[in-house]
Formats: sequence, structure tokens, C-alpha cells
Amino acid sequence: MTTAGTQRLYPTRNVTVFLTMLITLLVVSACKSKKETVKKDPLRNRSAGFLLRHYEENKFDFDWAGMKVDAEYMVMGETQGFKATIRMKKDSAVWISITPALGIEMIRMLVTPDSLKYLSKIPENKFYYLGTFEDINKLIGVGLDFDMLQDILIGNAIGLEKDEGRFRSETEDESYLLISKYKRRVRRVVGVDDRKLEDDTIVVNPNDPRYQRTLKKVDEDEGLIVSRYWLEPENFRLVKSVFNDLIRQRTMELQYNEFQLNENQIYPSQCRLTLNNPQNRQELSFEITKLSTGKPYDFPFEIPEDYIRKDSL
Repeated sequence: MTTAGTQRLYPTRNVTVFLTMLITLLVVSACKSKKETVKKDPLRNRSAGFLLRHYEENKFDFDWAGMKVDAEYMVMGETQGFKATIRMKKDSAVWISITPALGIEMIRMLVTPDSLKYLSKIPENKFYYLGTFEDINKLIGVGLDFDMLQDILIGNAIGLEKDEGRFRSETEDESYLLISKYKRRVRRVVGVDDRKLEDDTIVVNPNDPRYQRTLKKVDEDEGLIVSRYWLEPENFRLVKSVFNDLIRQRTMELQYNEFQLNENQIYPSQCRLTLNNPQNRQELSFEITKLSTGKPYDFPFEIPEDYIRKDSL
């Protein structure tokens, strides 16, 4: 029994029963709600032509773009974080300023379809380099062109041609999948039909006689590339792409997520680029923290007089 002015420190039996019932109802309701939210109808099969058309209608388009980026680069088990400012003029230029954690610019680059200008401001290693776009491919070990570089940065698919005859389509989990159709020689190298693929990475045995015979008949510059693209079903934006180079036994994978809206266009704010080959694995992850489009940018690139010129990077 309590007296006036004394606060009860424990609930009565009726209150306890009421709270128990309330919590039970909330839990049951939450479980039902969760089940209803998770449950989705299976995706309807779509033709390759349908997916390509809708992808083209929804790909990110721009004349000018400016980005603030937080990034991490990992190679041989070592990770380095940095920030970058990126400015782009479509089909013309990509300007990049890289700043480590201390906030002082250390690297500046200006890339065009034909040229590469590189400026190292690291106190113990100040230099500049003037070269070609191909120097980028030599450094990272892949075959990109300028348009591909811009598409990777903004989240568009690379190498996804409009020719629907080159792809077949299917559904996988909650995404649409476009797969480049194999040529007969690719089937000989892989050893399986493209319709039986289960893993993201295609493993080739270099000692397989079929592989050795095929290599002799294929120009290395032509390559044997198997390309796959995953598109989300709401806006047909790219969420993942995997490229298997069967000759060089290397794989490039791009994953995009956290889609945002910019002037009625959708872009992924997070990207992870992974490069695998028999020698090493490289991974670049970056998050776009700010994106602006529609206004022109300058691409300043001045070489101080006391900087030395290097012949290679």
C-alpha cells in the first residue's frame, strides 16, 4: 500500500499484463510487416533489346560535372585513403586533384582522349610527366579508352553496345542480367556454355590443350572478353558489371550502389572497382559526397619551374 505523495516503483499486475500484450502485438505486427515488405514478385523476363533501350533512356548524361570524392585504394594488402576533386567535360577532359588526409594537394592530373598530364607535389618527389592516355592502361593493366573512364566515374556501363544481337538476357535474384554471347572459340576455351555460368569469375586452366590451341588462333589485341551487366529493375541503372579477359586471365568488376537524384537523373554515389590477375589484386572504392552538373569548370594545370620532368610514371 502506498501513501499520498509516494511514487510506486513497480507496476501493478494489470499494468504488467497490459504491457506484455502491447509488446507482443508490436512484435507480431513488426514480423508481419517485415514479411510483407521483403516479399516481392519475381521479375518478368525481358528481352535484351528491351533492357538496352531502357538502359539508354536512363543512363546519366552530362556536359559538365564536378565531384567531391572520398576514396580508398588497396593493393597487395595495403590500403591508402584519400580525397579527390574531379571535374569533367564530356568527351573532352577529366581533371583530378588528389589530397591525402592532411588536406594538402599532392597529385594533379589532366586527362584528355589523347594525353595525360601528371603533376606530383609530394615534397620529396616533385616532378611532372607528359604522356598519352595509354600510360593509364599500362599502369593499371587494363584496356580503357577516355569515354570508358568518364563512364566509370559517373556510373554508366562501359562497352554496353546497343546491338541487341550481341547479348542475351535473364533474371538473377532482383536484377536483370545481360550477357555477351559467346563465340564458338570462347566456348572452347571456357569449356562450358554461356547459359551454364554460375560464378562471377570465369576460371581458365592455362594448361588445358584447348586453351593453348585457341591462343594460337586469336590475335592478342582482339582478346576473348566475356562481359556481363546487372541492371536494377526500377530505373534500369547499372549495379554491377564483370569483364573476364580469357587470354590475359584477368577480371575487372565494377559495383555501384546508394543511388541518388541529381537534376532528375539518378547516379550511384558509391563505386567499387576491382582488378584481378594472376599476379595481384587491386581495389579502388570511392564515394561521391557532392555532385554538380550544368556549369563549366576550369582545368588549371601549371608546372612550377623547379619541377623536373620524368620520362615515365
